[in-house]
This record gives sequence, C-alpha cells and structure tokens, in this order.
Amino acid sequence: MAAPLRSDSLAPSRRMRTGAAAVFQVPSQRLAVVDLAAELGRRPAVTNMSERLGWGFLHLTDSEQLTWALRVNRPAAVLVLLPSDLPPDVVTVERARRATRAPIAVMGEVAGPQSVALLAAGADVVLPVNIREEELGARMLALVRRAAEGSDAGARYLVSGPLRIDLWQREATLDTEPLPLTGTEFRLLVCLMEADGQVVPSSRLISRVWGWAGAHDGLNTLRIGIARLRKKLGDDTRAPRFVISVRGAGYRFGGRVTELAAREEERRNDHSGDLLLAERLARRCEELAEAPDARSAASQVVRSLIHEGTLDAVGLHLIEGDSLRLIAHHGFSAAWEQAARELRLADSGFAAVQTFVADEPLQLRRFTAKAKYARTAELARVEFPGTYLFVPMRSGSEVVGVMGCHRHSSEPFGPLSITYLKAVASLCGVCLTARRTSPLSAESVPSSRDS
Repeated sequence: MAAPLRSDSLAPSRRMRTGAAAVFQVPSQRLAVVDLAAELGRRPAVTNMSERLGWGFLHLTDSEQLTWALRVNRPAAVLVLLPSDLPPDVVTVERARRATRAPIAVMGEVAGPQSVALLAAGADVVLPVNIREEELGARMLALVRRAAEGSDAGARYLVSGPLRIDLWQREATLDTEPLPLTGTEFRLLVCLMEADGQVVPSSRLISRVWGWAGAHDGLNTLRIGIARLRKKLGDDTRAPRFVISVRGAGYRFGGRVTELAAREEERRNDHSGDLLLAERLARRCEELAEAPDARSAASQVVRSLIHEGTLDAVGLHLIEGDSLRLIAHHGFSAAWEQAARELRLADSGFAAVQTFVADEPLQLRRFTAKAKYARTAELARVEFPGTYLFVPMRSGSEVVGVMGCHRHSSEPFGPLSITYLKAVASLCGVCLTARRTSPLSAESVPSSRDS
C-alpha cells in the first residue's frame, strides 16, 4: 500500500514573526508539500521554514491521491520535492498544475534543460536543495503574493477580442485556433492580460514568469520571450496589436480584457471533479460492503478519509438512546476521545447535537470565548485550530448520527468537499444502522492509535 497522505503540521500562530513573515503575509491556506519519495526528513529547510513562519503544511506522499487532495484542500502554494536519486518528475508537476491554480515551486538538484522542462510543465520556480530556510520562506510567500495579484480566483477565462485564455486548462486560442504557446509564453501572456492595459514593469515580468529577482538579471531573456510571443500572436513588431513596449518602463497588453467564469455548459462538460468524487464514493461503498461488522466499517471509513487527504481528523457518532455515542475516530487526541465519547442530546453546547437536531450540515471556522457551541469550542481548543464541519448521517427518513470533520486549515470546506462528505455520511448512516445488531459499548472506540 502506498504511503498515506498526512497533514503534518500546523505551526503555532502566536510566534513572533520575523524575516519573511514580517514582510509577506502568511496565508490562511496551507502549503502543500508533494513528497512522493518520502524525503521530507532530509529537507530540514522545509519543516524549519513552516515552523518559523507559523505556516501549516499538508504532506502529500501518495501519487494516486495527489489530484484529489489538491482539489479539496485548495492550498495557498505547492512545493514539489524532487527525489534525490531520480530524474526530475515532470509528470507530477503536470498533474499538480492541472489540479490547482496555486503557485508551484519545485525543489531539487536540477540542470538547466531540466529546469526548462519543469517550468514548461507548470512550475513557477525551481529551487535548489541547499536553499536557506529564510530564503525558501521568502520565495514561497512571494509566489503566493504574486499569485494574489493576478485574476480573480473565480475567473476561468481572460478574453480580449479574438484572443481567449483558459486559465484552468492553460490553453490559448486566437480566432478559435489553438496557439502553440510554451509554458513560459503562456505565463508571460497571462501576466500582461491580467494587468488589463496597465504597464507591467520588466522586473515584475521577469520575477513572475521566470522567478528571478532584480530588474537586469533577465532583460535579454524577457526580450526574447516577448519576441517569440508576438510572433505566435501574429503581432506586427512596428505596430503590435497585443503586446506593446513602453520605453523605459516595461510592457502592456494592447486590448481590453474581460474575465469570465466557466460557462454553465462548460461546467457540465468538465467531468473531472465529478469523476474524482464518484471514484471515491465507489471506494467507500466497497469498504462498507466488505467490512464484517459495523465497528470495522466505521473504522475503515474514517481511516480512508484521512488517507486520501480529504480530512485531517474525523469522528463518527451514532444515536443510542438520548445520546450520540462515538463509534470510531481518526486523527483526534486521546483527550478529545475521552471528552467526545458520549454527547447528550440535551446539551445544546455541542455543534454535533445541533446538527443532529436540525438535520443540516454545520461549518465552524472560529471559536471565541463566547462561542455559540461552548462545549465544541472546548474540544476544539484541545485539538488544533482550523475548520470543523458536522454532517448528519441518515438512514431512510431518520437522522441516526453525525460525522464530525476537521481540517487544520482555516480555509472553509468547498462545495466539492461538502457534497462528497454528505454522501459518505449518508452511506455510513444506512450501512452502520443496518449492521448494528447490538448496542455499542463505550469501551475501545477504534481510533488512529488502533491502525
């Protein structure tokens, strides 16, 4: 079995911020560290940087779960660790780029031509293995900042007359004909179009497209890139239509740019997210069908939700009498298990109880001293901070339990994640109540320590 996906760190947020953290804002979304060769232990700059900045990271070690984990967790940035004894993994970079619009950095000992291949595959910058942690943090946060300066996160297309850019598929068309742009040319065109007629300084283009610092470090490279881009756009160098030079300043895009979200018919035709969701639902159905009893089924489902990267912790409660009783959990501490073992329906201080009574999902992101669900807030303080989602488990017309989900990041659960978790909760409700032939004892609740 492949090594599991782990959410490895949420560094303390109260640490005094210095260096890069004092210059760039640390995002609320986590950093996704793609580590298919499991070499994170040999890259101390990554873990030290995370702790120093107070920037939690999602540790992804399973190639089969990579696309799903990136889509449902929506990281602020992606850092791909290249294996030290293998050629650069261009395929992994391509898969990451298809799964997220977040900036992607690659860390490894890479020669010049190999760097070009990685950049063409979708990486935004290639970093050396021996990079100092302070510089690594500054570069990663700078990537996040530059990405935030671009198009609105909900936009898919940049359109200017006959020119159309698909940001999700990283494709460009001119008069409906595909443009054979390289990765570098595509990023250069996007940077110019995102500025919508404003002059983009040469230094900023060099930094955003090639990841180099300094206004004069790559001027020749920029000029060559502009010339090649103009040629593919059919621009007249003496009177360009799209890419216009501004002497002594930089370049600007010549047309009016409109940002568009995905059209409804395109959303229906784009089945990638639906296929991922259906694939995982099928796996959960198989697990529930193969389990010999209710407790084994519950334990397997919670382990799978962690392994695939959807959640950092999850607990299942089933109704028994006048209480919700914990039957399985994964990722929570022993202290949490003890406190959450039995939730009485009369105690409105638990968010899980409110979810059970209202028969509606409930998402909580911040807990204050006067939190509405005081008992849940107490449990949250025992664990890591982050986002909590409570989903009712149904069997027929009745609510039979609650699935409590936790993600270390403060990023809210998106529609894809919520839809998937609601479906899993319903499957669990039907299966667990059908298989439960006797009351569940409060002893030996399956947990992460049992697996």
